Amino acid sequence: MNSKLMKKALGILALGTLGLMATAAHAEWDGAQANRDRGGNGQGYGGHAYQQSQMFSEQINARQDRQMERIQAGRHEGNLRRAEFRELMHEQREIRAMERYFSADGVIDAREFRRLDHALDVASRNIKAERRDDQQARNAYDHRRFN
Repeated sequence: MNSKLMKKALGILALGTLGLMATAAHAEWDGAQANRDRGGNGQGYGGHAYQQSQMFSEQINARQDRQMERIQAGRHEGNLRRAEFRELMHEQREIRAMERYFSADGVIDAREFRRLDHALDVASRNIKAERRDDQQARNAYDHRRFN
């Protein structure tokens, strides 16, 4: 009787040990797979998503740099008044803040990129309009003055 109980206890113990080893092996494999999928960013995102996020960030930064150059040029050429310059710069700061917020988790996804892209489209139209409105107002004034 005693040996039967002992065999049963050892059998349960062996099964329990095998179960724990299998669970540990599975967890280790999942961890290794997650490390491969991270693409080096440590956030658990796939490598492709991380690369795409980098590409999105580069495109956004390049567009914003060009817009900043246009704003600076408009100010130096006299096409932007001080208030217009400040308003356009404020808009650029808001876009930068939006970009920082979106990239806080380590990636900028496609939806976030579309929102940033749209904000940059609006900013570009505003820069164009502000640089031209002063010019148009001066041309209209000059035209009336010479008539």
